[in-house]
Amino acid sequence: MKIIYTMHALERIKSRKISFNLVSRCIDSPDRSIVEGKINKNVMRINSKVLVVAFRKEDDMVIVVTAYVSTKIEKYLNP
Repeated sequence: MKIIYTMHALERIKSRKISFNLVSRCIDSPDRSIVEGKINKNVMRINSKVLVVAFRKEDDMVIVVTAYVSTKIEKYLNP
């Protein structure tokens, strides 16, 4: 599956110092997936935080909208 980044996602990933490798890993093997309408959020635990990647699927593409790190582990990993 091909991963495409919106300009917003590229800016946020860079400013938040998140590696593209981590974003890719979060998309491929998340600890939890959340669907909110057309937006999917994949969550992956990283030490005492979580990485959240928001994206939408179109055909065989994943279009990353944004990515961020959060300390709210309970919110994202426990339904």
